[in-house]
Amino acid sequence: MKSKIFISFFVILILTVMTLVGCLPQDPLPDLVPTSPPGMIGYCNVDDSNNLIVYVENQGEADALTSMVQVQFDCIGGVQEFSASVGTLAVGETKSVSFATPSACPHPDCSFTITVDSGGDILESDETNNTVGGTCVR
Repeated sequence: MKSKIFISFFVILILTVMTLVGCLPQDPLPDLVPTSPPGMIGYCNVDDSNNLIVYVENQGEADALTSMVQVQFDCIGGVQEFSASVGTLAVGETKSVSFATPSACPHPDCSFTITVDSGGDILESDETNNTVGGTCVR
């Protein structure tokens, strides 16, 4: 009889803990995404020196520590990869980093892939929105 009471108590205890753990609010997390400035369509933001300007926004609910941004250019002879650091990003903040467009990038079209938090160093609320592709038509 005692064992049945103990098992019933143990099951109720486990169910109570599972319910309480499931109800606890989660800590807010950052969410880094590649973005474009207002009025721009796509991700081909090129300056006068032909550098690709990449914008990184923290659309999450917590500040983000420094992370890496990677751009892969589809060039003649293969992919060329470049990385740069983007500093800490407060909630809602956007920063930019620039990458020299390789001379081997095809003319007139230069395709690229941008990956923010490329090292996976930041725990984010959404890890599926870190990569976008684009093409610059020159």
